[in-house]
Amino acid sequence: MMKSELKAKLQRTFPKAKTVSSGRLFTRQLSNLVDDSIRSVFSEVSSGKTIGDHLCLIAVGGYGRRELAPYSDIDLLYLHDGKLSDKVLSEIISKVNTFLYNNDKEVGHSCRTIKESFLYLNQIETYHAVLDARFLVGSEVLFLKFKTEFLGKIPEKKIKEYNEWKLSYLRERIINSYNPILLSEPNIKNDPLGLRDIQQMYWIEKTNPLADSADGGIFDFYLIGDSLTLLSAYDFLLLTRSALHIISGRKNDRLDLGLQAEVAEFLGYGPRNEIKSLETFMSQFYKAQKDVYFYIGTYLDEKTNLNKKRIHKELSNPDTLYDDIIQFFAQSQKNEEEPSRIDLNEIRFASHFLDDDFKNQKSVLDSFLGMLKHKKRIGHTLTLMHECNVLGKLIPEFGACTNFPLFSYHHQYTVDEHTLLILRELDVLIADLWEDPQVQEVFNACEKIEILVLAILIHDAGKVKEGDHCQYGAELALIIAERFRFSEEDTELLRFLVAEHIIMSELSSKRDIYDPNLISSFGKQFSNENTLRLLYVMTIIDTKSVGQAVLTNWKKEILHFLFTSTLSYLQNKSNLSDTQERIETTLETYLVEKEGLTAEQAEQIVSFGMKIRPTSYLNYNTPRRVYQHFIQLHEWIKSGAPFQLLSENEPAFVTLSIFAHADKRMLLYLSGIISSLGLNLVGLRLFRTEEDHLILQAQITDQYGSGEIAEHQINEIESTLGQCIEGKVNIEDLASTTNIWKTLPQIPEGMVEELVKFANDLSDTYSVLEVRVPDSIGLVYRILKTLIDFELEVIFVRISTSADFAYDSFHIQTKNGKKIEDTGLLLAIKEKILSVARVKENQGIMEISF
Repeated sequence: MMKSELKAKLQRTFPKAKTVSSGRLFTRQLSNLVDDSIRSVFSEVSSGKTIGDHLCLIAVGGYGRRELAPYSDIDLLYLHDGKLSDKVLSEIISKVNTFLYNNDKEVGHSCRTIKESFLYLNQIETYHAVLDARFLVGSEVLFLKFKTEFLGKIPEKKIKEYNEWKLSYLRERIINSYNPILLSEPNIKNDPLGLRDIQQMYWIEKTNPLADSADGGIFDFYLIGDSLTLLSAYDFLLLTRSALHIISGRKNDRLDLGLQAEVAEFLGYGPRNEIKSLETFMSQFYKAQKDVYFYIGTYLDEKTNLNKKRIHKELSNPDTLYDDIIQFFAQSQKNEEEPSRIDLNEIRFASHFLDDDFKNQKSVLDSFLGMLKHKKRIGHTLTLMHECNVLGKLIPEFGACTNFPLFSYHHQYTVDEHTLLILRELDVLIADLWEDPQVQEVFNACEKIEILVLAILIHDAGKVKEGDHCQYGAELALIIAERFRFSEEDTELLRFLVAEHIIMSELSSKRDIYDPNLISSFGKQFSNENTLRLLYVMTIIDTKSVGQAVLTNWKKEILHFLFTSTLSYLQNKSNLSDTQERIETTLETYLVEKEGLTAEQAEQIVSFGMKIRPTSYLNYNTPRRVYQHFIQLHEWIKSGAPFQLLSENEPAFVTLSIFAHADKRMLLYLSGIISSLGLNLVGLRLFRTEEDHLILQAQITDQYGSGEIAEHQINEIESTLGQCIEGKVNIEDLASTTNIWKTLPQIPEGMVEELVKFANDLSDTYSVLEVRVPDSIGLVYRILKTLIDFELEVIFVRISTSADFAYDSFHIQTKNGKKIEDTGLLLAIKEKILSVARVKENQGIMEISF
């Protein structure tokens, strides 16, 4: 009868998490249910045995604190006095643990005497677990001895050692952390500002001789500081963790994007299919974490006597409050002093009394602008201001982004955390310590850094509204410029940086940046070189701050090329014919001076390059590579082989050059093979010689976005390509499989809108197709096959895939070399692409620009 009754009781209790609104109450009730069952089982198995005076069961860890989440482990200590036989102990342990296993509970147990307990103090996890020891059943006399003879006699040296480690751990992990700590997919238990960090303080206080020895419960004693906000935050995090367990049906502490909407609905924030429900829930989650953050800072300063209070006046005089607060941060920045967290807590309290006049007072605005022009620790100081709720009062356009989540696997942080990380990256540039000398050199030539700071502050502020966040952000920029009384020149610079902050990323990831027409068109947007430099720097640090490993070497490379090409255009104001003539002259000079060719030989190679279509061939390839292609092409023709493959390692990727007879299927073969190997195809170009031979160039990275491709993988691409040409390999089957373990994330419905977009106004000879659909194995192959099935020519492909969605761009034309202007054909292509991308019928936006 008892075999599964605990499981049934727990299952009946789970729905109560929706109504009790308290994580502590809910987890305590679950703990009580387990307590009762364990006592019943123990009574049953010990009946008739004389063990009551020699053994007791003790709850430890989270179970000991009465904070048992629905699928958490049951941690038990079987404490005995050494007078029971191993057989009796094993029998009791087996029956209790088996009962719990039969009720779907994982058990972590240990069996010790009081003396043996001292042997495990070198393991901090065990130490923490026993600090939470709580009597369950058995000998109460033995448990009291355990408290006095073990817990009461843990060496002071060991306690001090662990407590100092925890204080240092919290300071380095939280307060001194450079990285954002509000994550888009947080681990509720173990990530920064999670339950474990709060418990670190609890375990320190647990060893405080003045602390009340309560029977479980993490806040049954008083902690230094205002613990009410911490208590509320802890309660909320416990409840969220419980809801996550229930929805997952297992032990799970990662609040990933695919589950957030369900958790929000479960906890009463509204229907899961409404984005507002999700935003409200996650905003509350981040607010709880920020309350934990501030409490930890104050707690650490109190415990370690660091940075004692330096504010010598009460921040209460309404006549001086505005200037007192802004000057506090200005002086900290100027003196390069780290403010006391106790002082910051005072500022945070006083921030509640800042009204709308604060953002308009000239002395405050002048002081703030002076801080931005000071060019020292700007990002760090603004981060402190934000933590104290001051920055959002001064720049309410940024304040609206506070705790605002971005539901994307691409963005790992909230809008405000992402923004402040960009500003802290700016601090690194200001200190002349940037990791990439190319970027540092560009920054060192920049002027108007204060305008750049304001642009960064509000560049994503438009995301709080629906629609084009860049344009809405630009409107906010004009409001801010008026408030700061900027000149027309500075106003336009601020507006431009905000309005166009994604254009370099868009162009470099979707367009042919080697096309002189694109460079000249892009360059015409800039009034001067400084604006270009600022936009480039902003793009780099913005991309880096989206998430770890987002700014790959590949992205840095193409962004820098776009920057240098545009800068050259601005400096020379060259036209297309001048560019073409210059390229031909540069190629001829290289061949004669560097390769030692005769003028006649050089002219032959220049003629070869000029006749290759499309004409961007000479823009895209260096003189060295043009010469290399000329040699390799003739060697391949002479060999009579079906194709020839050449690989070359670049800083950010591997370039594959394939020489073959004209055959559209080569695109399919290559994309399918690369997909099957788990590699990333990031760029693909198709050129044709005058004799209709193909020069196919592909840029590939490994699955992590680096250019570290093993030689055996290159060899496998080459051999499989040969088998495809010979008909020995079915490319359809190959393209839909991969030989590496790869699990694509489940995208919450409606998080990213699918898009098929055609642009016919960017070129006279080709149409640009942009596709934004959920990523899947073999996606590029299926899209290419669709285009080829429509008898279209594909001349350029740019692949830009984040962790969740593919953002791919294709330059296509008819077989007659013209752009596609048949609307019916464009609609048919769109429907087919959405179909092969497995997007639901009638979903997906289509745009056509003529």
